[in-house]
Amino acid sequence: MNETVQLLQDVVRNARTGRDAVEQLMKKAESGRMHDELARELEDYTAAQHEGERALVDAGGRAEPSGPMERAGMWMGLEMETLTDRSSAHIAEIAIQGANMGVVEMTKSLNTYAGAEPAARDMAERFVARQNETIERQKQFLKN
Repeated sequence: MNETVQLLQDVVRNARTGRDAVEQLMKKAESGRMHDELARELEDYTAAQHEGERALVDAGGRAEPSGPMERAGMWMGLEMETLTDRSSAHIAEIAIQGANMGVVEMTKSLNTYAGAEPAARDMAERFVARQNETIERQKQFLKN
């Protein structure tokens, strides 16, 4: 498989994972401000996923579905993380950790698939930039 397709698959996978996690966190958010921030993130992840899927088809690939065990593991992890603490600070911490994982994974992909088409690389770089923006916005919710 070519590097462009691989990179775009990683964009789609990361965006889908982020979208799924944010949807679950939105159900836990008790603050209207946090809910609004998560809704913004959901829009970003959904847009990145759809843009990536379109580009992937154009590049001759297809999005790989996420496995049921992967989804179940994430669901269980988030349920456990929010079982006793649904504060905005704790949800922000979870969102920041998730966005950091997205930055790390996409940076690895950008380095691994250095020969990918410029448009695919640009999409991946914009995804990383949006993740960093998410981290910065979520910091406002952090408290001891």
